Amino acid sequence: MRRLSGALIGLLLALAACGGEPATQPESSVSASSSAEPTPVESIASPSPSATAATEVPKGQQFKLDDAAEFDDGLVIEIAGTVADKAAKTDRGAEATNGQIVIASVRIENNTEKPYDAKGVLIGAKYGDDNDAQIIIDKTDQLQSGFKGKIKPKDEDVATVGFAVPWKELNKVTFIVDPNDDVHEAISFSGRVHRA
Repeated sequence: MRRLSGALIGLLLALAACGGEPATQPESSVSASSSAEPTPVESIASPSPSATAATEVPKGQQFKLDDAAEFDDGLVIEIAGTVADKAAKTDRGAEATNGQIVIASVRIENNTEKPYDAKGVLIGAKYGDDNDAQIIIDKTDQLQSGFKGKIKPKDEDVATVGFAVPWKELNKVTFIVDPNDDVHEAISFSGRVHRA
């Protein structure tokens, strides 16, 4: 694992239906993994906290929102952009926060020699003093629950995921990304999320 600093990546993202702001990230390095199975969106009867909510992330694998984690094999994971917004009428899962949500664009860049199957990657969130954030289920697919398939070498993919987070807790939001494989360990990104 290694942490790279100084190289800024400018990534302009149009966060689906929310007008999110772009973020720039210095590159960093990391390692992590878990064995929980992802739940396909089609089989979810009601929203539940994300599968990564219970994942403990060691200190050396915890990053700031403006960092990028680079694994030894060249896989890069970062939070490419975040924004606090109101849930759409078709969204489920933000009832407890009166529709207040946080949207994160999770970007995986595959700098390895082989295709990377991102379908099993688990994404979760916490806020405040370790409160699990409910994942938002969006029937329009503007928000996803994760990645849909393989990422070719030297290519990238972005999953835009929503979580129920009360706006009074925006000072400390943590996104947990668990590659859920035998090579990479779970990592987290924490920081302040701004409103749209």
